[in-house]
Parts: sequence; C-alpha cells; structure tokens
Amino acid sequence: MNRLIDKILMLALSIYTLSLLVKGTEFIVFLYISIICTAFNYYLLSKDNSSYKMKLSSFQEKTAFAIEIILVLASFRYYPLVAVIPLILYDIVRSRNYFAFSLSIASFILNLSFPVGILIILLSFLSSILSIKTEMMNIYSKDLKKIRDDSSEKTARLRSQNTELLNARDTEIYNAQLSERNRIAREIHDNVGHTLSRAILQMGALLAIHKEEPIHSELESVRETLDNAMNNIRSSVHDLHDDSIDVKANIQEMAKALHEKYNVNMDLDIGDNTPRPIKYAIIGITKECISNIIKHSDNSEVDIKLNEHPSMYQLVIHDYSNDSEITSESNSHSTNPNGEYNNFSDYGMGLENIRGRVESVNGTLNISTDNGFRVFISIPRN
Repeated sequence: MNRLIDKILMLALSIYTLSLLVKGTEFIVFLYISIICTAFNYYLLSKDNSSYKMKLSSFQEKTAFAIEIILVLASFRYYPLVAVIPLILYDIVRSRNYFAFSLSIASFILNLSFPVGILIILLSFLSSILSIKTEMMNIYSKDLKKIRDDSSEKTARLRSQNTELLNARDTEIYNAQLSERNRIAREIHDNVGHTLSRAILQMGALLAIHKEEPIHSELESVRETLDNAMNNIRSSVHDLHDDSIDVKANIQEMAKALHEKYNVNMDLDIGDNTPRPIKYAIIGITKECISNIIKHSDNSEVDIKLNEHPSMYQLVIHDYSNDSEITSESNSHSTNPNGEYNNFSDYGMGLENIRGRVESVNGTLNISTDNGFRVFISIPRN
C-alpha cells in the first residue's frame, strides 16, 4: 500500500511538471505514457530486495528494465519526457537498474538549462528517497512478521513440550503409586491373608471338636471376628488394586495446611467416576494454588469450590488478598476490561504449570485480581 501511495504522489508531481512543459495533444500523449509505464512497473516489480544487485532474475524484471531504459532514452529525443523521469526513477531505484540511472543523470545534465530543470532534479531526489525508504520499511516489516511467527511457533512448541512433561510426570507418579499399591496388596494377601485363612480353618476345626457350651459360643464369636477381619483385608486389597483417586479427600488433606492461618470455605462436589487425567489435573492445580497462597498471601479468607456439572467440571480458588506478591506481579501485565488475564506466557512457573495442566485436559483458565486473586477453571466432560 505504501508503494501505491508513493507512485500516486510522484505521478501527480510529474503531471504537474509535465503541464509546465507542454500543452494540448502532446500533454495528453505524455500523460498516458506516464500512467501506463508506472502501472506496468508497479506490477512487474513486486519483490523487495535488500541487496544492491540488479534484478534480472525473471522475465518480469527484465521487462521492467527495458521499459525504464526506453523511457530515459526517449527523454533525449523528446525533452518534455524528462518530466516523467522522477516517476520512473522510483522504479529504477527498486530494480537496481544502474544503466537507466546513469542515463537519467545524463538527461538531467542535458536538460538542466530548461526552466523546470531544478524542479525535476528535486523531484528525482525525492522519488529516490521514497523508493529506498518504502522498500526498507517493507523489508523490515516482513522480517518483523517472520520473527513474530517464529516466536509464536517456539512458544507453542514449548507449551506443547511442557504439557507433555506434565503428563509424563503424572503418568510416572501414577505408575509409581500403582506399583506400590500392588506391592502392598501382595504383601497383605500373601502374609496377613494366608495367616487369617489358617486361623479361620483352625477355628472351624475347634468348633467341630468343642460343641459344648459355653466354649462353642465363644469360639463362634472368635470365628466371626476373624471372618470380619478377612473381609476387611479383602476390601483393602481390592481398594488398592482399584484405579480410583478420591479427589475430595486429596483436596481436604492439602487444605489442612491452610486451616492454621486462613478461614477456608470449601464446597466440593465431584463424583468418583471422574476420568483419571482430570482428577490428576484438579489435584495438581489445587496443590499449586494452595502453595502460592501459603507463600504469598497476607489474607485470612480462602474459597475452594469444585463442582461437577452435566457438561463440565469447574474449579474456583479465590484468595481475597489485595497485597499478595502474586497480585502485585500480575498487575504488571495487561488485563481485559473485566480484570481477567488472557496471556500467561510471562508469569512464573507456578501459574505456567497450572496453565499447562488445564491445557492437558482441554480446559479454559481465567485469572482475575479484581477482588483478590481468583483462579477460575472449566474442564469439559468427555
């Protein structure tokens, strides 16, 4: 667009200069020549080039070369065409046409005696400056866009890698927990379970031998106790093997660290059939938020709300502090009119980890400092 504006400006100035040299039919002819040549060269010279080499790599550039040279040579025969040289010089500079540039200087020298000679030289200088400045600006603009695109691509790649690392860490933790549960289950089954089984069999033999009262009743009571113990052992072993995590119990356990200093209001409503990745994400996010509150908050009121809706899970952690370091740090970044944050790339590792966990389950994250520090997370249900 800048090139087009430059060309229109130089065309207007060239037409004015041409009107000072010729009138009538000649003016119309030279006017059409100016418009046609500048339009052709605008189309033919479409590439920006920061080098000083002549542009002769394509048929279009060679055609532009020829037009420029022919016009400058024509000004030696028809002196009014010298008024068009400032316009064509804009393209000569862009195409690095040193032949046409040399001929232009010779044409200036020959026509310097005409009344408008000084004006044409000034317009030619202006045209050259405009051409160089516009080309450099276009090149810098393209470089800036490339840098911005590369930066966005690297940021997206880093976010993806961070999400993968978080998922890998969660998987590793889960595998370690599962392995430990299985080991404990085997220990209970092989040792305690077998011991109780032998005890129950022995008690059954004693009951068969001692049928007289009150020994039989007492032995029966002992066997019932052993049966209850065996049932509890079986239930514990099954729970250890069961791939279930009690989100509410985990959050309540983590929130114990807040009760000494804060008044914690908790509203936890989530089912046991929540997918494991979402459970891990919620627990990890809550742990990160609680850690930040303990480190930075000087407030005494904290809300933790977790609700399961038909289409989503919502987690809200609200620290009503107005002077926390997190709030101060976050206020240095831009917010939208509602006080919500949409760009978290410059935040600390804690909030970056939260954002990564939210993304890992396709959730959305909003952080607000309108009334303290509030983390609002929505996670869609599968």
